[in-house]
Order: sequence, then structure tokens, then C-alpha cells
Amino acid sequence: MLSRFQRGPRAPRLVLGLFALALAAGCVASDVPPAPAPAAAARADAPAAKEKRIEAAPAAKPAAKASDVERVLALSFEDNRVQEHLRYLSKEIGPRLTGSKRYDRAAEWCRQQLAAWGLDARLEKWGEFPVAFDRGPSHGRIVAPVQQDLVFLTAAWTPGTNGPVRAAAVLEPQDEAGLDALKGKLAGAWFVRRSPRPEGKLRRAIDDACEAEGVAGFVSSARGELLVMAGNHTVKLDKLPKHVRVTLRVDQHKALVERLVQGEPVELEFDVKNEFAPGPVPCFNVVADLRGTEKPDEYVVVGGHLDSWDGAEGAQDNGTGVSTALEAARLLTAAGVQPKRTIRFVLFGGEEQGLFGSEAYVKDHEDLLAKTSVALIHDGGGTPLQGIAPDYRMFPDFEAVFAPLRASKTPFEFTVREVDALSNSGDSDHAPFLRAGVPAFFWEQSEDGYERVHHTQYDTFETVDPKSQEHSARVVAVAALGFANLDHLIDRGALQDQKPAPRRRMGVQLDGAKVTEVTPDGKAEKAGLQAGDLVLAIDGRTVKSQGEVVAELQRGGPKKTFRVQRGTAEVEVVLDYTGDSGELERAERARRKAEWLEAHPRPPPAK
Repeated sequence: MLSRFQRGPRAPRLVLGLFALALAAGCVASDVPPAPAPAAAARADAPAAKEKRIEAAPAAKPAAKASDVERVLALSFEDNRVQEHLRYLSKEIGPRLTGSKRYDRAAEWCRQQLAAWGLDARLEKWGEFPVAFDRGPSHGRIVAPVQQDLVFLTAAWTPGTNGPVRAAAVLEPQDEAGLDALKGKLAGAWFVRRSPRPEGKLRRAIDDACEAEGVAGFVSSARGELLVMAGNHTVKLDKLPKHVRVTLRVDQHKALVERLVQGEPVELEFDVKNEFAPGPVPCFNVVADLRGTEKPDEYVVVGGHLDSWDGAEGAQDNGTGVSTALEAARLLTAAGVQPKRTIRFVLFGGEEQGLFGSEAYVKDHEDLLAKTSVALIHDGGGTPLQGIAPDYRMFPDFEAVFAPLRASKTPFEFTVREVDALSNSGDSDHAPFLRAGVPAFFWEQSEDGYERVHHTQYDTFETVDPKSQEHSARVVAVAALGFANLDHLIDRGALQDQKPAPRRRMGVQLDGAKVTEVTPDGKAEKAGLQAGDLVLAIDGRTVKSQGEVVAELQRGGPKKTFRVQRGTAEVEVVLDYTGDSGELERAERARRKAEWLEAHPRPPPAK
């Protein structure tokens, strides 16, 4: 998934806990074994490798007389191999930076698995990177006056050390006099930057001195415990970055600076195996079709991104999404299902650098988009898939598709949550499909524990709960089959409302459902809300959290009746948005919804 700095606002997700295990102390990259190069010539247009094959045949097939979805569900409980796929991707292959040898190896391995299970599987080139970059194992430590292993990271597409480099640590000066005292002592040293760094003219003078004398490299501080991965893929071979830039875990950087401030002579040693090679580097998506029997030219797209950042194992982001797509494909073929529509599994490359693989797929397959019923993207980590949010026009079909799952013995709840309009968060591979007019969905999951592993040194296989993954693979398989077997494509009327309706604002600060501050001249103050009021209900619906207050505020007509606890009394307050900017658009959307529901009456809910 794109980083939180790259992505737009996200729709709220359901909440479920997820533990995250820490890595042992030591260099991040050193825990990941190097991957062998593909058997074919380096980065040929079709990378090849012989890898372990995960067989399709289940331990025991359920009775053939069972329905397709019953057979798939039974297999998902009896013989679920999603963690085998994830373990192989994470441990045997490792991180999969776009354009790297490991990415090529992973793409070919996935293609082989899908082909072995009977799908029409291939690699589709979507573009090129100008330079090849591969990261090997790295190590760093303090060697004097004590020995201590260091936890650090270097950015992708930055140079390594060409072997171990042991040198004195030199602390960044804080003034001109300090810089003058360092001149002549910088050559070959590890330059330890302060946090925060000096500003302005002094900062430029320091950088110039380091460049002129030729430091061994720079040692900077991370913002915290987490080492967040990044890198610039647009580097060119004749203008490669020159300096090794080490980002050290914040506690270790702080301790190192303290030693240097106290005048201790400190020696550091780093061995960073980063390698460049001439491009261009061909980049691929993995595409595999389970061909439809009745409507083979109509599609259900299922997948996630195969690439990852390369400072850990790429397990949560996004080995989880790849492995659930793989297992869904295996379950469907092992159960012998023959869907009406073609189910297309797509594992995208270049997602972390800007959704490159999915953007290219949408462009290259423009002629198929009108007949692509839905795209389902798993890129939210290892918490269980807990829901999906179609709009009211799609809701009946989604209810039907997921009814067998919700009636099964799956250990996690799954909710089909009706919304008035789809929204495009823009932060994963569903976004290009939505922009191109294809109903596309990012599964709803909890974000509990995800920020600790997302793009950090903790993104490892051990942080993924097997039961959650088994459930998620089950959800993907049922969804793919269900949408493929509908007698029609998913309604696209929702796509006209991708832009969220203008939000109603209260003009308050909330702590849960309690008003802690009221903005002068805001809507709430004019209505009579006061600091200290506890919102109990809006338009008769009970609210207990800030999220519920905000959600209820956006519902229904422009007059919102609040029931609040004020001291020992309950009072009623009405916030009136009539005539406000955005209410005409809201009213038009409400009219379209009422008109559609009248023309498409729903059966009463089952008792």
C-alpha cells in the first residue's frame, strides 16, 4: 500500500486487534537471505525460475453433489494453504522491490503456481525502470569503545559500501567554530548528523565540507523506533547517488550522539550490499485467467500488489494480499468450479512507486473495462477481511454473493455495509479501476497494528495471524465465484457519485461523543450546543463515539435533532443545514436513491 504520506483520506474500517512481533536487534536487511537470480538471462522480458510448487489437489474433496460455493467453503476449512504461499513469498523469496531480481523471481513463481493449478497464466510487461537495484544483506555496529549491533536502514536505489567500512564517527557541529575544528578530519569518517540538523548557511557549509573531503557516509536518526522504507526509482546510471546514507533507530542514534558529545572516540563499521546495474529494467504484472463457461469475455478481477519495499520481508504489505489471491485460485480450481464469467487474478507491480502496474493494466485493457463487473483488491495487511461497502444500487447483489459466507462457520464476522456512494481513497490498486468506471473495492479491515508493520522493519511473516489469513482467502474465493456467477454485471450507477457528498460540519471538538470545545459562530454554537454536552442520539439513533456522531450527522435531511446529556438533564438541540452549500447536491442524491429504490423494491428482511 502507498504510504500514509502518499495516499489520500481513507474510508473508516472495522476494528479488530492484531499483534505485531518485533524483530531481533540487528541490521534490518541482514535477516533476509539473498535470492538467486532467475534462470533466464538477467531481466529478460520473461523471467524464469524453478521454484517449489504448491500442489492443487486437496487432501479430500467434498461430495461432488455439493454446490460450487459449498465445495469451495468446505475446502477452505479442511485444506487451506494460504500460509504456505505467504511463507514462501516472505521467507524463501523475501522482499520484492519492483525491478529487482527478487521481484522477477516472485512473479515467475506466482505464474508457475497459477499455471500448475490450471489457469491461463502469464507475465504482462507494464513498463521499465531506468536502473536495476538489488539489496543484499547488511550489517552495522559500534566497534569501539564497546561493541554493539545497530538497527538501521538505507533507502532503496542508494549505494552500498563495497565491503565493510570501519572508520571514526564524527559528530555534526553546531556552529562555524565547530566546523572549522573538523576541517581536515572528515575524509573517510562516518558523519553523524544531529537531530534536528543545523539550518541555513551553516547546514550548507557542513554539507559542502563533507562533499569536499569525502566522508564514508552519513548516519542520521529515524523519527522513532520504526525505520520507514522509501526510495527514488528514477535514478539514472550516469547520475547515481554517491553517498551511503544510514538511518539509525532513534534510541541508538541518541545514544551515539551522547557518546560523541561527551568526547568518546567512537568507531563505526557498516557493510551495506546495495548493487546497481544498467537498465532498462522490464517490469511485469502477473495475470491469470480461470476462464468462464458462459460469459468468458466478461471479467471479475481479483488481486493485490506483488511488489514490496525491501527492508524487511514484505509479508503484510502485500504478501498477505498476494497469498489470499493465490489461495482463492487454488481453492476454486481444486473444487472443480466452472464460473460463468472469467475470474482474472492480477498481481500488480510498481504499486509502492505510484500504482504503476494497475494504471498500466487499466490502460492496456481498456477494451475489457466495460465488461469487467468488479475489481476486488486486498492490500490492507493480515487482519481478517471483515467487510465490503457497496452502494444501495449494488447492495442486493453483494448480499447475495456473501450470503453463503455469512451462513458458514467462519470464525470472523463479515459485514456488507451499504453506503450512498462509492469513494476512491486513491491509495491502492483499486483506484485506477474506479477512475476508469469499473466498480472496484478495497476490502474493509482493521488497521490495528498495521502502522507498526507498514513499510517498516517489522513487516515479517511472523506478524501475520494464520486464522485471519485463512478466513481472508475464503472471503476472496467466495466473492470471486459469487460475482462471476451473477446473471448480470454489477450496476455502475454508483460511479457517478465517487466524489463524496459535501460534509456537514458542527464546529466542535469531540472526545468520543462528548463536546469538549465549541467554535465561535459555528453551527453548533448557534444551535445551542455547549462544551461538556454528551451527545446521546442524533435523529433517534444512539451514538457512543466520535465516528458515530460524524456518520449520523451526514445521514438524511438537513435538520439534525440532537439529544444530549447536559449535567443531570437531557436536552434537545436542532442543527439546521437547510440552504447550506452542498445541501442541493445531497438532496439530488437522495432523490436518485429514492427513485432507484422505488423501481427496484427489495424483499422484506428474513425473520
